[in-house]
Amino acid sequence: MKKALFAILLFSASLLVALPGHARKQSKHQNIDFGAYTCRAFLEEVAQSSEEDVGVVMMWIDGYLSGVSGDTVLNWREFEQFSERLVEYCARHGDAQLLDAARRKGIQ
Repeated sequence: MKKALFAILLFSASLLVALPGHARKQSKHQNIDFGAYTCRAFLEEVAQSSEEDVGVVMMWIDGYLSGVSGDTVLNWREFEQFSERLVEYCARHGDAQLLDAARRKGIQ
């Protein structure tokens, strides 16, 4: 069980960094419309990005959710758990909108 959880965490970290890197490769000034992304597209983009870029994307998503909820505390353990839940959810629900999935998995 711990091996599987570690594998999911490692996979999610590598996936989540990819999106901004990919966008940067296409154009330095390309905006990212998170509201238009499906989970499937998000995971595909993340798979091609660096760990650092995935971290930036996850921090953006966490900040977005904090703005929606009013939560001003960054709890690293909860952040990691949220990242895992989001990736697991997106892997099972590829057609879901990314921000809908983030809201669903961020409120647990």
